Amino acid sequence: MTRRSFFSTIAVAPNADGRADLVITPTGGGGGRVSFDTTLSSPLLIALSADRRAAPDDVVPPLLTAPTGTATPFGAKRGWVGDVLLTDGQRLGSKLWLLERAKRSEATRLDAEDYAHEAVAAIGAYHNIDLSVEATWQPATAGIVRALTVRVSAGESSAFRKVPTL
Repeated sequence: MTRRSFFSTIAVAPNADGRADLVITPTGGGGGRVSFDTTLSSPLLIALSADRRAAPDDVVPPLLTAPTGTATPFGAKRGWVGDVLLTDGQRLGSKLWLLERAKRSEATRLDAEDYAHEAVAAIGAYHNIDLSVEATWQPATAGIVRALTVRVSAGESSAFRKVPTL
């Protein structure tokens, strides 16, 4: 049984790159106001778009770290500094960024689904709703960066993130 939750959050929407952007409602004269969202779309998009800190055993993609033999630069494992304030070891965001230099394979697609499940699990548990996650490869087209599209759906709400890959 699904319990209906009522809530409101600042609205975000995907930009051309599939990342989260704040939604501003024009008010005229060049001004605008921050929009609000009463669906799960914004929280799902924030969860997918924010970078979760890599675990000590996660392999950080090449070109995102220091050269071999040098110290790992501060911040190479990304993440949100506010995670230290969350309870029970919770973490905000997804590890989809770890796949940005991954090769097109079924293992990569399954990792993307796992990372997306991990990112949105707390939202589903808090609102007592079932979430579905699907990762699909975009067709290889000349001139277009290869990408994996990860979509999370919860009833009428959904969010997606495109992950550029090799």
